[in-house]
Amino acid sequence: MPCYECENGKWKFGETGRCQYSTKLECETSNKDYYAEETYDDYPQAASTNAKRAIKYKEENGSSCGTIVGWTRARQISNREKLTRRTIARVASFKRHQQHKDVPYDEGCGGIMWDAWGGSEMIEWAIKKLDRIDNPKNQEKREVSDRIKATLKNKMEKHNEDVKDLKKDWNPRVTVAKLEKVFLRGVGAYYTNPESVREGITSPDQWAIARVNSFLFAMRNGRYRSGKHDTDLLPDKHPMKNTKKEKNNMKKEKKYYGDDEHDLHVNFTEKQMAELHTLGELELMVEEGEEKMLIKFTYGDHDMKEEEEEIKQEFENIVAKILKK
Repeated sequence: MPCYECENGKWKFGETGRCQYSTKLECETSNKDYYAEETYDDYPQAASTNAKRAIKYKEENGSSCGTIVGWTRARQISNREKLTRRTIARVASFKRHQQHKDVPYDEGCGGIMWDAWGGSEMIEWAIKKLDRIDNPKNQEKREVSDRIKATLKNKMEKHNEDVKDLKKDWNPRVTVAKLEKVFLRGVGAYYTNPESVREGITSPDQWAIARVNSFLFAMRNGRYRSGKHDTDLLPDKHPMKNTKKEKNNMKKEKKYYGDDEHDLHVNFTEKQMAELHTLGELELMVEEGEEKMLIKFTYGDHDMKEEEEEIKQEFENIVAKILKK
């Protein structure tokens, strides 16, 4: 839930916050507890290797290069410590020194301090990470870290092993690529829909993994434990699959809810449509598991005309009473 700029030039905390801050810095400072809670350690392993190399050279050969802050940062990166958004922003800003990055360690400070801050891999990661944090709407465009990829791969292998003997109308197997899509949508939802995040969830990755687990449950069982999400990623013949045809039809009219938020979808056959048009009404029994619901659909404007006539008559009676007075 980062700070956003309002149309009037002020800043607000979160997409639904009040536009009350004069600058982005004021917004971030006023909500520093939020930024203090969010930490990240999914930077490249190469960044830690670069920092370790710089530290080793300094310890073995001595070096007057850099500041206490710079070497503190080197130790953080080499130890793969979690970094706050503010620290990541400082790393990203170090890109201004890139013109000196190729200076040999024994000929100047440019090369050793560049590596101390994690090198090119760390700087580029920090720039992209900062953009992802501050622009959560672009989460689906981001890359999944190696750590998360490994986690998703393990989940994929276990799931596919568990379902290999299942007899389903759909293919219950998954790929890492599909789980990555679910994961990234979960990260985006963590920022753009914070009200949906359950109590106890402390990071976007944790919320996204929970979404992956929910998706895998649906792939095995043909239903979700609660709610629905990513139904467009479900395989053909899955009972909760959203088809492209359904999506395209819905896009023709103004939508107030997402495709996955409808509680019921009824598809009429040509015979049922003919009955509805001819008789003006149609009854359908909808079943889901052991639950049944009888729904009545009506067509035409006869009832509405009667209601309008009653309102018109009542209005005329009121006017008549007023005129008599």
